[in-house]
Amino acid sequence: MGNKNSNISIFDSELRLKGAFSFKGRLIMKGSFEGKIAGENLVIAEEGVVLAEINAENVTIGGQFEGYITALNEVVILSTGICSGKISCKSLVVETGGLLNGDIRCTKDPTTEPEQESVPVDKDELT
Repeated sequence: MGNKNSNISIFDSELRLKGAFSFKGRLIMKGSFEGKIAGENLVIAEEGVVLAEINAENVTIGGQFEGYITALNEVVILSTGICSGKISCKSLVVETGGLLNGDIRCTKDPTTEPEQESVPVDKDELT
């Protein structure tokens, strides 16, 4: 009672889908999906396989993910998770055993692209 994220949806393991959709609450993905997803709290279960562009508040990866993630808050890669692609978020957690390959950008506001800043390097300091 009083839990604003009481909506829980399950994308079952036998489901295979391509397209785009949005959701509220928590979505647990156990099947295969390719496309675009927008929502609040997305969980890719251990048996889930997702190739997508994701815009969500929080994303937890326990299965396989490839694509782009923009998370307003946190991305968590569980010990069973395999993630590759581009991630923008406020906070990133990778459990021991989780695999992460990609371009990662953790910022206070993950929806904006940071300006590229050049950092001067003194070559003499490198030797």
